[in-house]
Amino acid sequence: MARPGWHRGAGSPPVFLAFRFDSPADVDATYAELTGAGYTGAREPWDAFWGHRYATVLDPDGNGIDLYCPLPGHS
Repeated sequence: MARPGWHRGAGSPPVFLAFRFDSPADVDATYAELTGAGYTGAREPWDAFWGHRYATVLDPDGNGIDLYCPLPGHS
């Protein structure tokens, strides 16, 4: 846990933050960097049906950090 003494309230969902990258390769590289540094990978990079390269890692409190970039031809 990143904040000693703090506990998420019962029934409170985790928070998700999304970060847009300039290229699909940047999503892949950042995911590899974060998981290589010990963060938990919740979803490896993949090409989503809605036209984005997407990946998710978890912060120490279990919140999701989404990494994404529109695939070529999508915005």
